[in-house]
Amino acid sequence: MKNEHSLESLCVGGHPVITPFMERLRLKEFFDVALGPPDRRCRLAPSESALVLVRNFTLSRHPLYGVPEWAARFDPGQFDMDERQLKFLNDDRLGRALDRMFTADLRSLMTRVIVNMVKEFDIDLERCHNDSTSITFSGVYRQKPARADGKRRLLVTHGHNKDHRPDLKQLVWSLSVTSDGAVPVHYNVYDGNVTDDTTHIETWDVLRRIAGSPDFIYVADSKLCTRDNMGHIAGHGGRFITLLPRTRGEDTRFRKHIAAKEVEWQTIWRRPSLRRKGDPREVFEAVAAPETTSEGYRLTWYRSSEKWKRDEATRDNAIQEARQEITRLRERCGRGKLKTSDQVSEAADKIIKETQTGQWLRVEIKPCQTSSFKQANPGRPGEKTRYVRRTAVKYEPFAALNENAIRASAAADGIFPLVTNIPADDASPLDILKYYKYQSFIEKRHEQLKTLAAVVPVNYKSPERIEAFLFLYFISVTIHALIERQTRNAMRERKIRSIPIYPEERECRAPTADKILGLFESFRRHRLFIGGKVTETFWDSLSDIQITILELLDIPTSEYGH
Repeated sequence: MKNEHSLESLCVGGHPVITPFMERLRLKEFFDVALGPPDRRCRLAPSESALVLVRNFTLSRHPLYGVPEWAARFDPGQFDMDERQLKFLNDDRLGRALDRMFTADLRSLMTRVIVNMVKEFDIDLERCHNDSTSITFSGVYRQKPARADGKRRLLVTHGHNKDHRPDLKQLVWSLSVTSDGAVPVHYNVYDGNVTDDTTHIETWDVLRRIAGSPDFIYVADSKLCTRDNMGHIAGHGGRFITLLPRTRGEDTRFRKHIAAKEVEWQTIWRRPSLRRKGDPREVFEAVAAPETTSEGYRLTWYRSSEKWKRDEATRDNAIQEARQEITRLRERCGRGKLKTSDQVSEAADKIIKETQTGQWLRVEIKPCQTSSFKQANPGRPGEKTRYVRRTAVKYEPFAALNENAIRASAAADGIFPLVTNIPADDASPLDILKYYKYQSFIEKRHEQLKTLAAVVPVNYKSPERIEAFLFLYFISVTIHALIERQTRNAMRERKIRSIPIYPEERECRAPTADKILGLFESFRRHRLFIGGKVTETFWDSLSDIQITILELLDIPTSEYGH
C-alpha cells in the first residue's frame, strides 16, 4: 500500500481566463457588501455561491441541480475554494443565494460594478446604444400575492414577443452597450407587457449617472422617437439619434414628395459588402429633409443600395404570391362557401391582408355564367333521354395591379430617416449614419444571449430567482464582452489580422468569447499520488494558439502550469 500509485485529473478549463476579469471587476468585494455578512450557520457564503453561478453562466450553462456536478469536475482552486467548501455546494444553497440576491439592491450593485469597470478598463462612454428583446418562458407563472417586505416582483406575462411566440409569456430585457467594443454598461428587466417607448427615460437617466454627465450620444430604435423621450434627453443637455417611425406624418409627406419629383441624393459612403467578398459595394446616399420634425429636431433621409434591392424584392415577391393565391381561389369558386359575391370577396380580402399587398393590388369580383345539363326524368340514360339545361352565376376574383401605387412605392425603395438633435456642424450626415449603424452590435449581443449564452430556457419558477438569475447573466455577458474587446484591441495593436480558432484551424478576424473559452474547455491539471502523498503535479500542454490567446489577454502561461 505504501507504493500504491494513483493519478488525479481535474479540469481547469477557461477559469484562468475569466478570473482576472472577475478580479478587476471586484465582483467578490461588491457581492460581499451587497449581500451582507453571511449567517454563521452557513457553510458557504451567499457571495461565494453567486460567484460560482457567474462562472457557470460564463463558461458552461447548467440548471441549478447540475452546477454542483459541473463544479466537482474542476480543480477547487479555480473557484478560490478548498475541497471541503466545494463539497458544500448544492442546488439548495445556490437557490438561497439567488433569493438573498433578490432582496439586495441590484440596481445599486450594477451601478457600482459598471462604474468600476469603466475606470478599470478605460471604456469610452462617448456613445451608448440601447435595444430590448424578449426572454420567453414556458409555464403558467401566475401572479403571486405581494411580498411582506414590499419589494415588487417581475410579472411574467404576455406581451409583444420579439421571438415571434405570442402564445408564450415573457419578460422584456433592455440592454445598453458602448460603442467601445459593445461592452454592456446597463441592463434592466421589465414586466412582459411593458412597451419599449416607456423605458428610455429611466435608462438614459441611469446612463447619465454612470457617465457622470449628459454629454454622450444615446442611440436607439424608433421607440425612442416620442415627444416625451426626445424632450427629456434634449432638455437635460443630452444628445440622441433614433429612427423616425413609419407612422409619423413627416414620413408620409416625404414619401409623397419623393414620388412626385426627383430628389437630389448625394453619395456619402461606399462600404464593402457585408455578405460576400465579391459582391458590389453598398452605397449610401443622403439628403436633408425639407422640414424638421414636429418637435423641431434635425431630420435626414438616407438611401441604401442593399435596402433598395431588398425592398424591391419583398414587394415583387408579395405581389406574385398574392396573384397566385387569387388564381387558386378562382379555381375553387362556385363550390362550398365560395358561392356568393360576399363570400368570394371576403376570401380575397383575407389573401390581400395576409400578403400585405393592399396598396399595390385591386381585386375585382366578376360574375360568370356557367351551364350544366341534367336528365329531365330519373332512370338510366338512353337514346331518347331528354336533358334540361341549367344556368348559374359564379363569382370569380381577378387581381389588377395598381401601377401608380407601385411606382410611388418603388420611388421610396431603400430609404430610411434618422432623427437627431446634434447640430450639422458637430456631426455630418455620414457621422450620424455610422453612429446608428453600430446598432447591429447590440443586436448581436441579444443573439449571443439566446444562443451561445443559452439564457433560455429559464429553469426557475420563482420571479425572485429569475430576477437574480438575469442579473448574474448580465455580469456573465459583460465578462464575455470584455474578453472580446481586449482580444480584438490587442490584435489591432500587434497588427494581427486573424487567428486560427475556427474548426480545421480556419482563420477568424473577430474572435468571440465563446470560441476563445472553448479553446481551453478540455484543459486539465494532474496530480500523481504515491502512498497517498502528492509526488508530482503536471498540466496538459498548451498549443500555439492557446499561448497566443493568453498573450493577447495578458494572462501568464503560469496560470496553466507553464
